[in-house]
Amino acid sequence: MPETSSATQAMPDKARFLVHAARGAPLNDFLAVASTDPEIAVVDVIGPRDRPHTAVVEISPDKARLLDQHFRLTGTPSHQLTIEPDRPLSMFDSDAADPF
Repeated sequence: MPETSSATQAMPDKARFLVHAARGAPLNDFLAVASTDPEIAVVDVIGPRDRPHTAVVEISPDKARLLDQHFRLTGTPSHQLTIEPDRPLSMFDSDAADPF
C-alpha cells in the first residue's frame, strides 16, 4: 500500500490528481500499470483493499492530459476511468450560494 505520511509532498513539476473507477470499473489494472511507470507516483488508494475505486496520484499536467485522452478513447460505459485535479474540499466555499 502506498505511503500516506504527512511528509509526502508534491514535486514542483507535478500535481495531485484523482483517478476514479466509474460504475465499479476495476482500478487495479491502472494501479498495476502505474507501479511500472516512473512518471506516476501513487500517493493513496481509496476503497476496499480488493476493489479500490479511487487513486490519488502525483503526475505532471501533461501526463494527466494524456491519461484523460487515453481513458476517453479506450473506456466503455461499464469500464471507465476518469481523472481530475485533486482539490481541497471546503464545507463553506466563499463563492457558493447559500444553500439555506
